[in-house]
Amino acid sequence: MCDCLFELTTTCAYCLRKAGKEIDAVYPVYDWKTNKLLGYYCKEHFLKVKIRNLIEETVEKQANPVEA
Repeated sequence: MCDCLFELTTTCAYCLRKAGKEIDAVYPVYDWKTNKLLGYYCKEHFLKVKIRNLIEETVEKQANPVEA
């Protein structure tokens, strides 16, 4: 089997490092609004992606506030 193929559940989608070889583990990140899987990320990139997802949602809400 070729080592150039990526396994989505064991490879960081941001830096493409493999769990078990270069990093300890990868963690799933879900869009909190739609519960859609965004990808699997190492510890370093997990928070970056999760925070970016939340910031984008906050910006959307500020741009289109719901009128009461």
